[in-house]
Amino acid sequence: MNIFYCPNAALNESCLLDENESSHLIKVLRKRENDELLVFDGKGKLYDARIVGIGKKDATVHIVRLVEVEEQNKPRLHIAIAPSKNTERLEWFAEKATEIGIAEITPLICKHSERKELRPDRIEKILLGASKQSVKLTIPRLNPVIKFEAFIKSVKATDRKFMAYCDEKSVHLKDAYHGGFDAVILIGPEGDFSREEVILAEQNEFETVSLGKSRLRLETAGIYATTVFNLANEK
Repeated sequence: MNIFYCPNAALNESCLLDENESSHLIKVLRKRENDELLVFDGKGKLYDARIVGIGKKDATVHIVRLVEVEEQNKPRLHIAIAPSKNTERLEWFAEKATEIGIAEITPLICKHSERKELRPDRIEKILLGASKQSVKLTIPRLNPVIKFEAFIKSVKATDRKFMAYCDEKSVHLKDAYHGGFDAVILIGPEGDFSREEVILAEQNEFETVSLGKSRLRLETAGIYATTVFNLANEK
């Protein structure tokens, strides 16, 4: 099933697909005027649409019918994760976490971080592609890179807050989180969080949790945490 993205999609209105979406529609799928297709707005709505215009580099569709509205009150997962030196590993996390189910990703700069800059445009394309592939109607939000201390102090008090930390005394995430609430989970760099960062997080009501006995790469830890969260919220 091919789904096309148009952020301005609205019932009984026409919208212009961007160059990438139009190219796939016209050059790859060989669609023509009056052909039908599915369009989503990236904010939770899926529509039936009809092609009403095709140009050299763009296509216009008319939104005919609302097909589905994604549940808006379900618990939301926000993972703040330290980017690895190899950006492909963070990109892999972003793709797979989107397929499983995540609402928000924040690249986190920690004391032991190996990378402090990213290409957000590249990651946003991955988030869009993964949303389409897995038929997730809401594209996860990618926040700007932020320093650890600033992020910790910005998290809402109403969220369940966890820090994945290599400490034998920490309770496992699956035993600490039982579903039903929004959650923020911190995933540290390869060198883990510093002791000072752990103390600051705990002072701001973050609970240190374990992700099991194995030592995980940061992208694997992110996927593990995403899976535990989604399993806890399955009905």
